[in-house]
Amino acid sequence: MAASATGQRVLAVVDKEHTDSYDAYVASLQQRGFQVSVQAPDEATDDTLFEFGERVFDHLLFLAPKMKQFPRGLTPKTVVEFLREGGNMLAGVSPQLSKAWREFAREFGLEFGERGTMLVDHFGFDKSLDTGNHAAVLVGGHRGQLDAGGLATEAASVFSDETRVMKQAFVYRGIAHWVGPNPLAFPLLVPPTTSYQTDPPAISTSADGSWEASNVGKLEALNSQPDLLTGADAHTPDAAASLATAIQLRDNSARVVFVGSTELFGDALYNDAARPMQRAVVDDMTTWVFQERGVLRVTRSAHQRLRANEHDVRPDYEETDDSTSMYRIKDTVSYSLEVTMFDGQAWGPAPSDLDLQLSAVMLDPYVTVPLVAHQGHNATRYQAHLQLPDKHGVFTLRVNWKRHGWSYVMADDVVPVRPFNHDEYPRMLSSSWPYMAGAFSTMVGFVAFVYLWLTMPAEKLASKTL
Repeated sequence: MAASATGQRVLAVVDKEHTDSYDAYVASLQQRGFQVSVQAPDEATDDTLFEFGERVFDHLLFLAPKMKQFPRGLTPKTVVEFLREGGNMLAGVSPQLSKAWREFAREFGLEFGERGTMLVDHFGFDKSLDTGNHAAVLVGGHRGQLDAGGLATEAASVFSDETRVMKQAFVYRGIAHWVGPNPLAFPLLVPPTTSYQTDPPAISTSADGSWEASNVGKLEALNSQPDLLTGADAHTPDAAASLATAIQLRDNSARVVFVGSTELFGDALYNDAARPMQRAVVDDMTTWVFQERGVLRVTRSAHQRLRANEHDVRPDYEETDDSTSMYRIKDTVSYSLEVTMFDGQAWGPAPSDLDLQLSAVMLDPYVTVPLVAHQGHNATRYQAHLQLPDKHGVFTLRVNWKRHGWSYVMADDVVPVRPFNHDEYPRMLSSSWPYMAGAFSTMVGFVAFVYLWLTMPAEKLASKTL
């Protein structure tokens, strides 16, 4: 049984010359219950992802950064449609990524560097894997007062507790990228502050121990490069630097991860027992993107009017004992939402510390109240009481919770809200006393005036003599 909440069918698109380079990683997926189909890019057909309008696979794994263009059946339009239908995608690229990959990443708000550029760090690199250009960057771990990068703070729900407490460095050899102002994207791995991206020279060593560097003449002074990516960019809000970035689609929480190094998935690093952090980081990112962790779903939502007493009843077309189809202004609504979480094997109660909120929305939220969690045996029930505003119309009782690393919790219940009927107003309003006093005083004054007019004796006029 697969550990994914959405399915176990995986399509792995791998470059022909590297088909055997990821055997350990593919074997780990199969051990977890996934059905992995490995294909070369030129083997794709029109019905690779869809057949008769249905998805053939549940997850898509790209380890082919050298593709000059996306093959038939795996075009960017088809891949985006695959994601909109609930599929997930993990894409591993390298410094040799093509222009097609760079343009496709821009659709998700990611900007990769030029072809051939790599992340280098002269202060933290693995000497055993270094070829002279310091591109085998050590990420994470302890490096004194320097920020060594590592797991991003925004990705706390992506990585397991065991991985976060390791505090060990792992080797990253690849390309970095900028994360643009996309609220649905967030970094998973951030580079060290002492690292930067450049076109490193190729180092060749002879048998006598001497070495020679090529492409040295192409190097530019760092202060003359206006678009230089450095590890310090990982802490800027406008264009954060990242080594691996996750994106969740807005409507269905489909997951996408871009990783700038295919070597992380290769047997040399993934199978290195001396570096357990290498496998832990890759496995956690795969676990998350294939929806084995952080998966939430809404199983039920209900709302009902709170009655003032047993005599507070409404007509049957407005409400029954089980549901309410129409509300009145200023009614108090009892709302409940049941949320479950997938734990890798089965669905169970969701965490009780999710900061869910309920809003009564008509174009804009009129009222917003927090939902209080009550954890049950099979699901966690979030409840709240909300008083409707003094405004009639069609309202939406909406829960719209979006947090990085978790499936989005969204629920909409459309309800009409009517004004008071003519026979539902109080028979006497205290605010009407001035108007009633004015009306009665006018009537009393008119009666008094008529009475005086009719009863007042007429004055006799004196006769005039000639």
